[in-house]
Amino acid sequence: MRLVNRSLVVFLSAALMAVAASAAVVVIETQNEYYGVCSKLSGFPGFLQRNGLLQTGTCKTLPGGTVCNAGSSCTANGKSGTCKNTAKPGQGPMCSCVVATP
Repeated sequence: MRLVNRSLVVFLSAALMAVAASAAVVVIETQNEYYGVCSKLSGFPGFLQRNGLLQTGTCKTLPGGTVCNAGSSCTANGKSGTCKNTAKPGQGPMCSCVVATP
């Protein structure tokens, strides 16, 4: 009986670590995908944005919130870049600060 309990604890611990690692990967991938976003997001990315876990940019969306001031300068995480519309196919418009890479 003791062996069964120990095996169950080991299995549950391994399962918990796997779930935590998977969750961390999802958060990191979302942070990379939405780096410098200026638009208000919804869903899981919006949850991360509201809790300060996404690096947001300083672009300003134009009236109506559908188009940003593309081409103007901005910053994201202290790095300078340019505002661009970065909508993905089939999704609504999204304004992001695209950081210049050296």
